[in-house]
Amino acid sequence: MSEPASEKLASARNLLRIVRQETDTIGVAVSFGKDSLATLDLCRQLFARVEVYYLFRVREMEIVASWAADVRRRFGVAVRMYPHFDLSRLYRHAVLQPHWNGLDRAPRIKLPDIERAFRRDAQVDWIALGWRRNDSRSRAIIMKQCGGFDGKSRRVFPLRSWRRAEVLAYLASRNIPVPPSLGRKEQGGLDFHAAALAELKTLHPADWQRWLQDFPFADSRLTQIAPSDRDDTAPVAPASPATPAASTKAPRQTGRRPPMAAPHPAG
Repeated sequence: MSEPASEKLASARNLLRIVRQETDTIGVAVSFGKDSLATLDLCRQLFARVEVYYLFRVREMEIVASWAADVRRRFGVAVRMYPHFDLSRLYRHAVLQPHWNGLDRAPRIKLPDIERAFRRDAQVDWIALGWRRNDSRSRAIIMKQCGGFDGKSRRVFPLRSWRRAEVLAYLASRNIPVPPSLGRKEQGGLDFHAAALAELKTLHPADWQRWLQDFPFADSRLTQIAPSDRDDTAPVAPASPATPAASTKAPRQTGRRPPMAAPHPAG
């Protein structure tokens, strides 16, 4: 690794050592993307016990199960599964789905609610996240405010100043394979990104059908792939013109979708 990257690696370890002075246990939020895997690897080197959680949009996806199995084989930790906090918004506003009766009663859940459930279940206090300041403007503001160490929320961000190339160089130095980008140039994990859904439909048809069970209008997202977002090396499925787009005018349905449950680990 280059000298600047070595300095950032030392800084990342120093942030984690501050937490290590207080506890020998830490939680890690993973998306199965490059940043969270690098963060997990750093934590495994310094903490006696590491607990991991993942936030799913659709339960029991085969691709997610395979990612979790890879993490268990490589790092020796089981991944706890929790519903993504954004499902609260998606259900309440019928995003990419009909207006099922009862959706408006879905509980309002935020990230701190999920973190509290995880802390209780895993018996951890601190959580490490792979956020970087050049991920987004909001994360840049958070990194500037806390310097990568947030004692109030009990969060630590060891990769706060790393660049993409430095994360990839670190994974290579640790012989950790670069995780799949799901058709995108940046950011790993499985979400509603159009290119990610296109690759899911092409390469993982069974999981795509599971996705459509929860979000029947997800096909409409496939027409929104920006050329700058697409990984040109990955196959992309064509959009289905027959699939109706989700909108506030979607018909109200009865008896199908219950309100989202409170945060609780799957399985």
